[in-house]
Amino acid sequence: MTDNILEVPVRFYQIAQLYGPGMARSGQEGLHEKALTKSIGQVGLVLVHCWNLGEATGPYPIGTDAHCPGQAADWVPTAHGIIRDYIRPVLDAARQGGMAVFHLAQNTYAGKYATYRTIKDDPELQGPPGQSAGEVCVRPRSPKEQWQDEYGPEFPGCVWQTHRDSFNISELVRPVGDEPVVVNGWQLNGLCRRMDIDTLFYAGFMADLCLLNVQGAVREMANKFKYRCVVLRDCTTAYEYTDTVAGGWMTKAAIRHVEADLGYSASAEEFIGAVSKLH
Repeated sequence: MTDNILEVPVRFYQIAQLYGPGMARSGQEGLHEKALTKSIGQVGLVLVHCWNLGEATGPYPIGTDAHCPGQAADWVPTAHGIIRDYIRPVLDAARQGGMAVFHLAQNTYAGKYATYRTIKDDPELQGPPGQSAGEVCVRPRSPKEQWQDEYGPEFPGCVWQTHRDSFNISELVRPVGDEPVVVNGWQLNGLCRRMDIDTLFYAGFMADLCLLNVQGAVREMANKFKYRCVVLRDCTTAYEYTDTVAGGWMTKAAIRHVEADLGYSASAEEFIGAVSKLH
């Protein structure tokens, strides 16, 4: 292996009869593995919504042993452990290996970072003008109604509204130097095109929500912008409920969705091991 070639074993799921049992098999059903081989300069690491919720200086601080398994809220202390034990080592490896690192952030706190303020005003990194949601339901469901159903009548509002001053990226994985902070796929794609990057490794939260669906996340970058996307399996978690927590089924389902429809998965250990061979 040459010094700048990254080789990571990635996993994907192949569907052999997409249109039913009457169709001739087009492949071999099940999980497959292959080596993803790329120049390190063509690869980026994207950290998605690694928030400081529950941290001492962040919104709704909690203790180090605060867990509530079987409740969706347990994702916050679970994420603390994932950030500490998996994402931070992945980030350290990427930085040491000279890989591009991107921080996919929420609008409210992105402006705290100089790199985002520069990117936001860059005319080459803007989406097409005049985009709108178009016509919607004649009697649309209001955010208030949705929040009351999802979170209860006493839900105080989104954290980026209620804790604007303290809401931020987790202290363990905040940007350093000139690492870009972006908020959408137009910005991320524009930067990747400038840097000749075509492959993105993803880590962050939530596995079944933001990591897949926000602008700049896996679905948009894979489907709209055609990047090779790899989710690091142990660098994320989904909401796990009373009837899913024992098997981690929501997280597994989200990762399988990526493997079957959007790209690939790998482990933090595989990623770190591949990067370590570069130096």
